[in-house]
Amino acid sequence: MAKYTIEDFRQRNTDDQQSLTRALSWASYKYYVENDPPMSDFEFDMEFKQLQRLEAESGVVMEGSPTQRVGSDIQGGFHKRRHIIPMQSIENVYTDEELQAWLSSTRAQLLAAFPGETVSYTFEPKYDGLSVSLIYEDGVLTDAVTRGNQVEGESVIENVRTIRNVPQRLVNASDDLFAPQLPHYFEVRGEVLMPQGAFERLNSEKLATGDKPFANKRNAASGSLKQLDPKVTARRGLIVNAYAAYSTDEDFQRDVMSSQEQTLALLDTLGFSHYEGSTAFSDIEELTSAIARFNEVRTSHSLPYDCDGVVVKVNERRHQEFLGLNTTFPNWCKARKFPQEAQSTTVRGVTFQVGMTGHITPVAELDPTTISGSVVSRATLNNENYIRQLGIAVGSYVFVQKAGEVIPQVTGLDLERMKAEGIEPGEPVCFPTHCPCCGTELQRKGEYWICPNHHCKEQAVQRLEYWCGKDCANIKGLGPSVLSDLYDKLGIASVNDLYRVFVTERDAFEPDIFCPDYMTSICQQLGEGYAEKSVRMMFDGIAQSVQTLTLDRIIGGLGIDGVGKITGRVLAEHFGSYQAMRAATVEDLVAIDTIGEIMARNIMEADYDDYSCLTDAGLPFNLTYQAAEKLSNALEGKTVIFTGTSFRFKREEIKTFFLGHGAKYVGSVSGKVDYVVTGDAPGQNKLDKARQLGVTVIAEREFYEMFNI
Repeated sequence: MAKYTIEDFRQRNTDDQQSLTRALSWASYKYYVENDPPMSDFEFDMEFKQLQRLEAESGVVMEGSPTQRVGSDIQGGFHKRRHIIPMQSIENVYTDEELQAWLSSTRAQLLAAFPGETVSYTFEPKYDGLSVSLIYEDGVLTDAVTRGNQVEGESVIENVRTIRNVPQRLVNASDDLFAPQLPHYFEVRGEVLMPQGAFERLNSEKLATGDKPFANKRNAASGSLKQLDPKVTARRGLIVNAYAAYSTDEDFQRDVMSSQEQTLALLDTLGFSHYEGSTAFSDIEELTSAIARFNEVRTSHSLPYDCDGVVVKVNERRHQEFLGLNTTFPNWCKARKFPQEAQSTTVRGVTFQVGMTGHITPVAELDPTTISGSVVSRATLNNENYIRQLGIAVGSYVFVQKAGEVIPQVTGLDLERMKAEGIEPGEPVCFPTHCPCCGTELQRKGEYWICPNHHCKEQAVQRLEYWCGKDCANIKGLGPSVLSDLYDKLGIASVNDLYRVFVTERDAFEPDIFCPDYMTSICQQLGEGYAEKSVRMMFDGIAQSVQTLTLDRIIGGLGIDGVGKITGRVLAEHFGSYQAMRAATVEDLVAIDTIGEIMARNIMEADYDDYSCLTDAGLPFNLTYQAAEKLSNALEGKTVIFTGTSFRFKREEIKTFFLGHGAKYVGSVSGKVDYVVTGDAPGQNKLDKARQLGVTVIAEREFYEMFNI
């Protein structure tokens, strides 16, 4: 299967089950693992429900369907720990009617089961951060674990210890007369958040150093918590707001935390930050009125953290236990997501951006307006068809909102406002026929227009930025503005030029009386704003990358449409060398499990001329792949396949692990397979075929124990 790309995602067919399954699986991975959601939560949930309908109609659930598994934030790099009490997600509702239906249903169930008792509910903010479970043993903080896949998360204890509002030790009866004696095991759940002030400070620092700023506070909080160096986390200003507590001591839970109200009161006594406005409501109208008032506070942007709704909970713990859990969500709570905040503003113009692969993207230039706490003056219009479908014209009033509270997007015309002010819809904006950067005539590709001029400045600078980025050469200080100057002042239009100017020509430089060394020459050509120190950093970073770049990162940095770091690793592992990959045919490429015909043709037809420096004898790039060291011979002679979500490895690590222990790893079930190893939510098709063929199916943990690996 070819690597899935943002272009594939944009062209998904929500009426086609296969197309929608792939799109939502990819979107889930982007959200949980890469902190880069391609769609809003609302869009995801609506399309998720559509997928459930399609599956019910067809009676078939495709392998890898997101309806059969939960999202996971496990990224690797941290020790994994299994949750003693599963850390489930909460199901979303988007309308008052849906919330009212759930409230009425649970009330009816509880009154029938507990006649004469009062049924009450609480609500708290639905924080937009990263959930964490804080583990206390005998009152001392011993671990902190992310939600992960709900069953298992990653231990981030060293980083959490740096968060100032997380108690390291809890008071107990010997410390405070008003605090109960805590049980041996006590678990507090909360949300890791980045306050507005810390977010602004962090992004200012990133812009100052030429790094890409975080798109929103959730990404910033998640990225800060998952730092491998706790000292970096300590500088980020994170906080944790608690919202729940559990213990394996059932008597303590029943007596001291018998309700959500009591639980929050206990957390307050123990020194945890939490939402202080939570009150139990037995009257549903009063509850919904209070939620509406909270939303007014939220939209006034007076909260120090981001939230996109409220979590409504059944108050009494024994009522919660009666309602129970399903496979993915608790039945005793719902998240009421608020509508995305949209503002009406005027389109003052439309500009056209050129992407790395030549795609032209229209961008609306707007009268500045505040959305979700930030000023928006530009918003994407996607493509030509999008403009025509919405009827976007210069001078129109349009609605703008943030997709997933991240990317500003024009969603339609404000026809009522236009009518009130006597503004007639104008002719939709015309797409240019020539590239706005280099003037080359545009060509049509599906729903998009592209500039076919590979050497167009915008494309060239973005390809250079991609090569210099953290997933490839990781050269600090070479952001888009600097690379634009290198293009204009030094003629650096390709990766070849980058190494020619900063490495090979340095050795051939002949000094003269006006310019005693090569670095001085470069400083003079760059001019004002480029001190010797910053230029020296460029020289050092570019030269060092020749020694440090690995083949997988090189392939991932070539700017091939759809080929990033993961596919780069797959190609490097398969071919073993750059020369072997270049000599491959389409047939050779599609023989790889994760490469399809479109991807194969992209690889075959890519322009490699800009990267001929890779084979320059004077630049010792490492163009062979160093396979991971063999771990053992425990699986020698065994053919295995893995299906589902591993508790131990990221998806791309599984194959490497089995190969490292001597196994032959395959992608499909046949009679030659010895073991089908299953993680969470394994593919039903693979299981059915394994049973038909009599192949041994074994759970992941049991398999590792059997072979002691």
